[in-house]
Amino acid sequence: MQKNRLFTYENKMVLICMLCFGFAMFDRFAITNLSPFIMDDLNMSNTDLGLVMSVFALAWAVSGFLGSMLSDIAAKKKRLLGILTLLSSVCAFSTGLASSFIMLVAIRFLMGILYGPTFPLTQAFAMAQSTPRRRGLNMGLISTTSMGVIANLIAPILLVALCLAFGWRVTFFLTFIPGAVVAFLVFKVLKEPDMTKDAGGTASTEKASFKDSLAIFKNRNVITSMVFSCFIMCWNVGTLTFAPLFLVNMKGFTPTTMSYILAAFGVGAVIWGMLVPSLSDRFGRKPITIIFTLLSIVSPLGLLLASSPITISLLAFLGWSGSGVYALYQAAIIGESVDSKYTSTAISSVQLTGEIVGCVIGVAIAGRLADVFGLQAPLIFAAFCIVVAAGIAFFYYETAPAIISKRNNPV
Repeated sequence: MQKNRLFTYENKMVLICMLCFGFAMFDRFAITNLSPFIMDDLNMSNTDLGLVMSVFALAWAVSGFLGSMLSDIAAKKKRLLGILTLLSSVCAFSTGLASSFIMLVAIRFLMGILYGPTFPLTQAFAMAQSTPRRRGLNMGLISTTSMGVIANLIAPILLVALCLAFGWRVTFFLTFIPGAVVAFLVFKVLKEPDMTKDAGGTASTEKASFKDSLAIFKNRNVITSMVFSCFIMCWNVGTLTFAPLFLVNMKGFTPTTMSYILAAFGVGAVIWGMLVPSLSDRFGRKPITIIFTLLSIVSPLGLLLASSPITISLLAFLGWSGSGVYALYQAAIIGESVDSKYTSTAISSVQLTGEIVGCVIGVAIAGRLADVFGLQAPLIFAAFCIVVAAGIAFFYYETAPAIISKRNNPV
C-alpha cells in the first residue's frame, strides 16, 4: 500500500517536471558557475558576462510567452515539452564549442529560445494534475526545489570539479546526457494535461482562443506579478551571476571554496522551495510572499559584509528564502486567478516581463555597474531590487483555497 501511494502518477509527474526545469536552470547558470574559467579563455569583461546572460534571458522570455500561448491554443503540452528539452540539451552541448564571445552569445540565444517554455509548461502540468491540497507544494517542488537541488546545490560543485579535471568545454559536452534522459521520460511517462478545468475543478466547454487570452492582462494579480517579477528576477539572477566572480576576485576564495558557498544557495532553495509554498497553502499566498521576499535581502548583504566562508554560506542559505516565493508569484497565485485554459499564457507573461526587465535590462545594468564601480555594485543593486519587490507584493489579493474557504465559510 505504501508503494502505491509513493509511485502514483502525480508523484511521477512532479519528479519529471522537477527534472525538466531543474536541468534547464542547471544549463542556464552553468555559464556563471564556470565564469572564472570561461571569461579568461574568451577574453570577456563583466559587461560581456552580463550581456551573455541578458541575451539568454531575452530569448527565454519571448519564446516562453509565444510557445506557451501556442500550447494553450493547441492543447499539446507534452510533445512540445519533450522536443524542446531534447533540443535544448544539444545547445548546452554546443556551448563547449564556442571559440569567441560572439559565438557564445549566438549559442546561448538559441538555447534560450528552446528552453523558454519549460517553466510555464511544467507549471501547467502541476496546476492540472495536482490534488488541490498539494498544488502549492507541487508547484514549489517544480519551480524552486528542483532549481535548488540541481542548479544551485549540485551544479556548482559538480561543474567546478569537472572543469578542474577536464576543462570547461568538456564539462559542457557532458551536460547533454541528463537532458536526453529527461526528454525520454517526458515522452514515456507524462500524460497530456486537461486544461479545461479551473482551479476549483469546474469544467469549461469553451475552447481557448487568442482574443480571450488577452483578458488575463486585466487581472490585478497578473499585473502585480508582472511588475513584482522584474525586481525579484533582477535580485535572483544578478546575485547568481556575479557572486562567483565576487567570491573569487574580491573575497579571494578558491574556485572550490566558491563552489561550496554557492551550494548553500542550493540548500536554501531546496528547503525554502518546499517550506514557503506549504506555508502559503495554510496561511495565505500574500503574507507569505511579503515576509519571505523581504527576508531575501540577507543574501546579497551577507556576501558583501561577511568574511568567513561559513558565515557567508549561512547567510546565503537564510537569504535565499525568496526563491521559495517563485512558486507563488509565478504559478500558484496566477493559476488561481485566471481561467485554467490560459494558465501557461498567464505564467509566461509574468516570465516575459521578469526576464526582459529583471534579467535582460537589470543584469546588463549590473554588469556595467561591476565594471565601473567594482563587483560589489551588482550585489548592492540586488539588495535594492528585493526591497522594492517586497513593497509591490502588498498589491496582491489572496487566492489560497484554504484561506478563501475560511472567508466564505466562517465558523
